[in-house]
Amino acid sequence: MSKELYGSEIMKAGSNCAQAVLVSLKDVAGVDEKTAMKVACPFGGGCRNGDICGAASGALMVLGYALGNDDLYNKEAQSEAYKVVIEFNRRFKEKFGALACRDLLGCDTSTSEGREYMRQHPEIKQKCWDMVDWACEEAKRMVEEYKK
Repeated sequence: MSKELYGSEIMKAGSNCAQAVLVSLKDVAGVDEKTAMKVACPFGGGCRNGDICGAASGALMVLGYALGNDDLYNKEAQSEAYKVVIEFNRRFKEKFGALACRDLLGCDTSTSEGREYMRQHPEIKQKCWDMVDWACEEAKRMVEEYKK
């Protein structure tokens, strides 16, 4: 990107929600911007089918990069990483009421009807931007909290 953008600014510039979170926290995750964009691409819009929110998916990628196990046989480290995932999901649901994109937005953006509904209700984008910004900050906090 031509200038340093963060959170929802990245999404407004043209990325999807998952990309916006992972690119924002690329230094925390230890990945370069191009890798972050590629890895997170399929996760926007709830993996393009309204499932888990892309902002949450991007944050979980950051948590995985920063706190996940990197040894196939280290099941204890994997179990500890899963605890962080469960806690992030709990916090996200507590803040926004759901994890599924279609439930959060009130429409299924994988359908033409859902995309049309979203076009007719531009305030829905603000929800996405708010979730992206919150997910960035929460993932950053959680890395600091759990990386002792």
